[in-house]
Amino acid sequence: MNSFIIEGDEDAGIGLSQINRREFLLTSTITYVGEITGLEGKLPDDSITLARKVSPERMPITDLVSVPPALQWFVGRYGVHTPAALIHDWLIPTPSDPPVPGLTDPLADRYFRFMLKDLGVRVIRRWLMWTAVALRTRINSGRLKALLLIIWLAASVTGMAAFGLAVASLLGAELSGWYADVVTAAGGEWPLILLAAAAPFVFAVLWGKQYGAGILAAYSAPWIVPPTVFAAAGYVIYVILELLVSRADEEGDEPIQYKYF
Repeated sequence: MNSFIIEGDEDAGIGLSQINRREFLLTSTITYVGEITGLEGKLPDDSITLARKVSPERMPITDLVSVPPALQWFVGRYGVHTPAALIHDWLIPTPSDPPVPGLTDPLADRYFRFMLKDLGVRVIRRWLMWTAVALRTRINSGRLKALLLIIWLAASVTGMAAFGLAVASLLGAELSGWYADVVTAAGGEWPLILLAAAAPFVFAVLWGKQYGAGILAAYSAPWIVPPTVFAAAGYVIYVILELLVSRADEEGDEPIQYKYF
């Protein structure tokens, strides 16, 4: 982690103390010392300097990376991305109380992507991780942006369905009813495929300044969603079985002395 210094030592490890099932006390100060933050020209130097560091005083408690269980096959709650995630986590507490003057959530998301690059996170993974935090930003940016995101989601599902219909028809499937009408109205299979492939560039406008995230989300969904759905189904089955064979632990979320384990 040459681009990060922990407690003034670039070879030190990040100090975390687990206090319950999900949360940790941050016991180290983490400073990003990379040359480029992605914030140059967008924030004053003083704000950029402030955004480079997270400490126990600034963020005493963390849950590391908030990743749904069904998506942990792709990104874990911790890993090479941990220092970048901790700094990013501190930068986006609430929209009404930004810790760094002038730093908006979209800018914090951009900064996160630049830190991931310095950590050596590979291109596709880091851009998809940026897309994930950008999605969170859109959801938490008010009703209008959330509504635009819903419209984008509906368009994405429609586009994937249209693409699937066209491919199925090309492979010899006999379409009938409105399925066949869709292909016919588009002028055939290939025009429908081209239309579905181009649609993300149009509807990504609904993501505003995070336009690129909208494109990435649309094109990654066809291969991200299926394994995630399978993982989610497996997790639901596990939870049901767990509820059937075990009793609730009433003190499960109380502080635990992990040093004894």
